Amino acid sequence: MPTNMEKDMINRLWSTSEDPDTIRQYIISDELTESHGDSGIMENVDNSMFHPSVWWRARLATRALFYPVKRESLRMARVTEKAWKARSNSPADGGDGDNEGAVTDGSMDDSEVDETEDLFADVSDAISRFKPVLLAALARDADAYDSIASGKIDDDQLLLAGEVAILRETGNILPNWDLVTRGALVECLMKNKIVSPMSVVRWALAENGDDSAAKIQAHWWKYASLAFLHALRQACSSFEASKTDLGGGIGMIIDDSQNADEDPAETAVLRLDEALKSTVPILRYVTERVCQILAASSSEKKIPLEGADVVEGMKRLLRAILFHFYSIILGGTIGGSVLTASNIQKGFASMDADGEKLAALCLDAVGTCKGEQGKKLLRSLSLTVEKIML
Repeated sequence: MPTNMEKDMINRLWSTSEDPDTIRQYIISDELTESHGDSGIMENVDNSMFHPSVWWRARLATRALFYPVKRESLRMARVTEKAWKARSNSPADGGDGDNEGAVTDGSMDDSEVDETEDLFADVSDAISRFKPVLLAALARDADAYDSIASGKIDDDQLLLAGEVAILRETGNILPNWDLVTRGALVECLMKNKIVSPMSVVRWALAENGDDSAAKIQAHWWKYASLAFLHALRQACSSFEASKTDLGGGIGMIIDDSQNADEDPAETAVLRLDEALKSTVPILRYVTERVCQILAASSSEKKIPLEGADVVEGMKRLLRAILFHFYSIILGGTIGGSVLTASNIQKGFASMDADGEKLAALCLDAVGTCKGEQGKKLLRSLSLTVEKIML
């Protein structure tokens, strides 16, 4: 059940149409801090930046923002349960025919249901409208942690940990099987620049500052592929914008005569270079994280399920990454027929992300692996990576 504080935030966001700036000031206020008290702080004995208590404001704002999604998910669960009960009670299935309290004709008795509402459109608009609220909560939580943390804190890593907390809270709202809605929400958060592609892969692969594989997202490679695709498109879009932005504002008249003299091959290579700079760090992180998870396996006889999951997911992700590059860089108007697959492979190699280099990361992890089955999976993965990323 939502707390009173959460109910208040839900009311502010969805019922009273309160101004986003007013809510932004409220969520970073001392008043809210006093209402929250010391809940959960004592649980963070290691003072880890990944602990949920560090990001309580960002998590509160996320839950309130996605309240309609949670409400709809619970409603569908209730309706499904009633339908199953109705079926089990039917005479055809051996029941007594007593369907009292069950929904048998598809009607719904939930008073909160609005037949005319477009749930995703409403939530998508709300994400854009209340973006300042989420970012303010994230910044306030980060400042609060930085003020009590011992030693120097990497601001970039701290921000990533906060973004992962937002994604973790988003993931908790929906069941794992609802990949379409989950993916749509994650993509919307990336498009609004609330979370980054790197934070998405860290969330999908359960980055908690350790080598735990207990909470890896089901179908994690699909979220990683979505993050990679977003980073690739963003890099290409930024490159195109940089070519036409001369700093003169909207009213500036742009002379295209210089653009006509550009060498298409040189432009395509520069575009590819920008795309690689944005995406290769994600690829290398995923590879290192998968190796870390496999190396932590201590199984001697049986193949660990999480190990098989990350290996199979890695294979699918690598194929998806190549497809994204070929379709965007080589297809359409971006790159056209100027570049070839060989140029992309050489680009990966120039940034130490070709098959040979990634396979070497897998083999290096064999030496630190705790179990025999993990070693076998790492060796197998190294061969697969090298073959796919030739």
